[in-house]
Amino acid sequence: MIWLPPLGQAASSTESIKQQVGRIAFIERPAHTRQGTNATMFAQVQGRGASIWVWDVANEAEPTQIFQTRQGMLFDISPSYDGQKLLLTYRTTPKEPFHIWEMNTDGSGLRQLTEGRYHDFNPVYYPDGRIVFCSSRVESYALCQDYLASALYIMQGDGSDMRRIDWTTLNTNAPSILPDGSILCTRWEYQDKNIFSWQGLWTVKPNGRQLSLYYGNTLTVPNSLYGPKPVPGTDQVVFTMAPHHYRPVGDIAIVDHHLGLENPQAARKLTSSTGYRFTQGHNWRDTNWGPGDDFYPNAYTDPWPIDKDLSLASYGRGRRGKEFELVIVTHQGHTFPLYHQAGRAFYCPVSLKPRPKPIPVFGDAPQEKGLGTFYVQDLYRGLREQGVQPGQIKALRIWEPLPKKYNTEGPRINDHYPLIGFGTYYVKYIHGTVPVTPEGTAYFQAPSNCELYFQALDQDGKEIIRMGSVTQITTGEVASCIGCHEHRDEAPAPLMTDAQRLSQAPDPIQPPAWGAGPVDYVKLVQPVWDRHCISCHSGPLPKADLDLSGDKTRFFSMSYLDLCRKNLVDYYWINIGPTGQFPALSTGSWSSRLTQILESGHHGIQVPAEDRRRIYAWIDSNVCYYGTWEMSRPHSMGGRDPWALPNTDRAQPWLLTLGDIVTQRNLKGFDVEALTTADNHAMINMTHPENSRLLSHNLPPQAGGLARPNRAMFKSKRDPDYQKLLKALQQGARHLRELPRMDMPNAVAVPQERDFGRTW
Repeated sequence: MIWLPPLGQAASSTESIKQQVGRIAFIERPAHTRQGTNATMFAQVQGRGASIWVWDVANEAEPTQIFQTRQGMLFDISPSYDGQKLLLTYRTTPKEPFHIWEMNTDGSGLRQLTEGRYHDFNPVYYPDGRIVFCSSRVESYALCQDYLASALYIMQGDGSDMRRIDWTTLNTNAPSILPDGSILCTRWEYQDKNIFSWQGLWTVKPNGRQLSLYYGNTLTVPNSLYGPKPVPGTDQVVFTMAPHHYRPVGDIAIVDHHLGLENPQAARKLTSSTGYRFTQGHNWRDTNWGPGDDFYPNAYTDPWPIDKDLSLASYGRGRRGKEFELVIVTHQGHTFPLYHQAGRAFYCPVSLKPRPKPIPVFGDAPQEKGLGTFYVQDLYRGLREQGVQPGQIKALRIWEPLPKKYNTEGPRINDHYPLIGFGTYYVKYIHGTVPVTPEGTAYFQAPSNCELYFQALDQDGKEIIRMGSVTQITTGEVASCIGCHEHRDEAPAPLMTDAQRLSQAPDPIQPPAWGAGPVDYVKLVQPVWDRHCISCHSGPLPKADLDLSGDKTRFFSMSYLDLCRKNLVDYYWINIGPTGQFPALSTGSWSSRLTQILESGHHGIQVPAEDRRRIYAWIDSNVCYYGTWEMSRPHSMGGRDPWALPNTDRAQPWLLTLGDIVTQRNLKGFDVEALTTADNHAMINMTHPENSRLLSHNLPPQAGGLARPNRAMFKSKRDPDYQKLLKALQQGARHLRELPRMDMPNAVAVPQERDFGRTW
């Protein structure tokens, strides 16, 4: 054992601190070998060879090894409340998934509790003897990377009666148990907002009820509040200030969420190894998340509070962060070395001192899908201050983001695979609407055991405000809130209308006139343009250079592409999307230029109200295009690319011919060095190639084009290169017809591998 100089300021007595620490257990294993979103670490390559050590710090000179694997790997450990048992995240070989195991702290009694082709990880004991853990049993994938999704589960102590608790579509990890029996965890979501900074702290009951924000869903720094643990004898929680793309290593911090669930001053750093400072965006549109995504190899991870003044942690040493030692962190901001061996890495220190059990919450999480009931007392509470007028809200629209069915197995476009659209990464299912009373009350039933969010609508179906997070309800549950954007610590005012409304039956969801289902632009919106607009806005020379036809482009249709790239609709590409709460009267259909055009009676055309509702719903979905995760062109860019050879990302021969002509003739409007840009895609019509802008923008008016005579690259359509170019475009169109994309009739989906125990 090597004792090191203090890493921070010296404390008064090393010996007294050692007495406080008592008996501990910890893991020795290789450092994480890949960098990626820390929420998906469980499915990444972890190396091989690990061991568990137990050490009475005050009375023993050296720790004792109680378990070792040479071929397998340990991810983490968690102790029982009496300190006599450990739960392990363990896999026996590099090819096997992680599962939950249990053993005694003397090294005896090793037994496997879960099995199957899934990753089960992050187990903790619940006070009634059950075990809470995370798992890839959700059978879905992370949205923007080639990793698995995960959610919280609970099971009996012997591994039986396994039940899902939370219905996230992305990732939940690192649970712990609060004194009131709630499960505290790190939860990653990005409902139409920035994908990098939404890994805050949440709570949920073991029966799946009362999913609630605990702290920090609008912090931009740090990106992730990882691995929260309650501090004994207090209302505080310690956690790691972690980046998004890297290992969960940063500074250790402590938070009292009673000081404000989104208040940066509610948290403070206990260590000072990073440049992280608790930060929110300057405004709701702020996209500046980058300062929270730096990697600091010489920093901390795996905090475990021993009492109200001390926590154990692991500290990275060396330039590459491959060597980790055990340290003690005081909650006054001092750090002491505890155990170090040169060239070795120690993680997950946990106290084996007996702990009081939290108060258990009883009841099983229902697994059958059905309905739950929501009651909103006053939607205007929190919105009046933002300019929403009494009676302005007429309905709530209920949305369900659908879990990603296939993994990212091909090249991404717009950071998507499969590609869904310019804004959201989700396929979104619209269930319909429920009424809101003039007083702002909504009492309704909604689908249970899935992820949901709501939008408040005006009388025309335009979005007044969008819920910038997600919620869930279990079958048979009744949940309530007092308003929209109200302070979460406020209590509801007693109103006579409450008793009157609650004495009646809740409202069922009314499906939209076009039917409930995933938002599919081709089916939902394109018929509106076909009925009212394409007589002017289509063909080789569309008015205002706005093509509203359904002709196909590289990934979308002409109308979808033009509306989005010309900023006629308000949407958020969530790769760099907003980091704050959505304000009222500022987003989606409410603030889109297209809405103003439709309501103005453009060129005397009165688009019927029901058709406008279709368009508003599409905009407010954050401009979904595809209504399915299925692909007919897997392994091409975005899983949708007709410019590539089937099942590859290699260019079609016709595209190579086109590129040669563009380069040789210096054709305007097409950049062969930037083939993934929307402006390039708008130049090629994959349905009617003769209408391609690449042709018309390089022809003079007298030849049926738009180019000025002195800038026209072709004098007429008889130019040999024009004919070669047209032939190449026709070949591309023919290829697309022969292998239809999922936004076309007769498309055939190609199923992909679905392996939820895989490691990358």
